[in-house]
Amino acid sequence: MTKNRKHHPQSCIQRLTLPRKDGGRGLIDIVNLHNAQIANLRSYFHNKNTSLHIAIVQNDHKFTPLNLLDKTTKQSNEITISNQNKIEEWAKKSLHGRHYRDLNLPYVDKKASNEWLRRGELFPETEGFIFAIQDQVIETRNYRKHIMKTQNAIDVCRKCNNPLENIQNITGSCKTIVQTEYKHRHDQVANIIHQELALKYNLIKIPRTPYYKYKPELMLENSTHILYFDRTILTDKTTHFNRPDITLVNKIEKTALLIDIAVPNTHNIQSTVAEKITKYTDLKIEVKRMWNLNTVTIVPIVISTTGVIPTMIHDSIKTIGLHKNIYIILQKAVILNTCRIVRKFLQID
Repeated sequence: MTKNRKHHPQSCIQRLTLPRKDGGRGLIDIVNLHNAQIANLRSYFHNKNTSLHIAIVQNDHKFTPLNLLDKTTKQSNEITISNQNKIEEWAKKSLHGRHYRDLNLPYVDKKASNEWLRRGELFPETEGFIFAIQDQVIETRNYRKHIMKTQNAIDVCRKCNNPLENIQNITGSCKTIVQTEYKHRHDQVANIIHQELALKYNLIKIPRTPYYKYKPELMLENSTHILYFDRTILTDKTTHFNRPDITLVNKIEKTALLIDIAVPNTHNIQSTVAEKITKYTDLKIEVKRMWNLNTVTIVPIVISTTGVIPTMIHDSIKTIGLHKNIYIILQKAVILNTCRIVRKFLQID
């Protein structure tokens, strides 16, 4: 797998044979399979009382891998490692185990976060690469200096001169690519949401366009709804944050949704959700008053750079009225774009 670029040589070995629903690759554990066969065959011969079976047992003293004569000692080649033991080994690792700990945070939906794995829609090379990103074994300058112990290595970011170029800096906090690479990833998620809303309320016609080709209109309107994309909302009072990613107005029910999208690093998920709600509170009050609406709701859509899904996203999707599984395509878009960003970044030296 390493030879064919499907597994990073420093990635977590335990994850290879863990089930996909638990964050692994779902490969068959050949060693476990072999050892289980040894254990089953030993049990079979030891429980048979025919003269033939007894003769075979009495004459097999380290003659075959079964070593049937030794009935008291458990052979090393019949010991199997359970999935729970593999998960515990993964969790113990200081670097590889960070993603495991992220998945088990109280505000993270572990099942949804591993849904892209369960579906198995990505190429093996891409799967292997995002695993390397999650395991934090990508050869960043920080990794070279502190893990590989390369002589004279510096860990200053090659783009923004941040004093620490680790994988989190590349995937979500390098200032020089905020308006280019990060914005492109953010806009791909926004495109999916915008198109789904436009189709739902008959603001555009089918067929559905692939999200990476979709060009959202700044304003769409019919007799029942208005849909704005990345539009500044002018208010009577000064409002510092007045440009949500998507604004949906229901003319009939006199309601509005202020939808804002973010793709932060995993450790920033909670603070990003809180920031989005606080940020647009003033705008919410002004919009409700100026447009004479009954309700205005702030809807944050937040997915981490490595595809980790917070539990609150399900409430957000329900609020905007889209299918409950829409997060799957959002997650896939984020993961593919994160891989592209990291690959492109590492080409600079």
